[in-house]
Amino acid sequence: MPLLALLAFSYWLGSVPVVADALATRFHARDAGEVTVGELSGAKAIVVLGAGIRTSYVAGGHVVPIPDPQTVYNAVEAARIYRLLPDGLPVVASGGRQLERADEEVESAILKDWLVKAGVPAARIVLESGSRNTHEQAQLVAPLLKTNHWERFVLVTPAVQGPRAAAVFRREGVDPIPASAPFLSEGDRRHAPGWIPNGSALRATERATYDYLAWAYYWMRGWLR
Repeated sequence: MPLLALLAFSYWLGSVPVVADALATRFHARDAGEVTVGELSGAKAIVVLGAGIRTSYVAGGHVVPIPDPQTVYNAVEAARIYRLLPDGLPVVASGGRQLERADEEVESAILKDWLVKAGVPAARIVLESGSRNTHEQAQLVAPLLKTNHWERFVLVTPAVQGPRAAAVFRREGVDPIPASAPFLSEGDRRHAPGWIPNGSALRATERATYDYLAWAYYWMRGWLR
């Protein structure tokens, strides 16, 4: 019973918006806000990371993947940054297959669709479709950046993932400018009082918890710089 009570309390605490906000912004880290045009000096490209597939529906022999909401938020933020500069920048959409099925749509293609919906011209988008996690994204995207002389670039992730992602990319010899994507929709934020538990806050807490654990794992593997 005490263990169940502790588990229930943990879920309740994680569903409280003010707790989720603190976790998802690394306790209001300096770089948790929107990047400004003044911080983009020298950037040659925008790299936006897919955040995974929330679920996939298989019916009639077809696989229909549903992206994690964070993937959509990343795309929207990348599009906002694209519009900050008069001529925009090339955008690299990164993410591979989650189920290793040949008929599954790659995450980078899903990400591209959302980038186009948010206003980025399809012709400016380059796909990286082989990665399954942040480490592989850095390994596969960095050579692309170097080949095109885009070593200094804007890296779009949620705030809680940003330091880990930037450290992994720096280890590959490139120079990221961290840019934090939202982790909740504006509608959820407007209609969710800070101390009233809700499902959106719990999902943000789950995502943040994953990233804290991933940071520890990447540190143990020596993948950070």
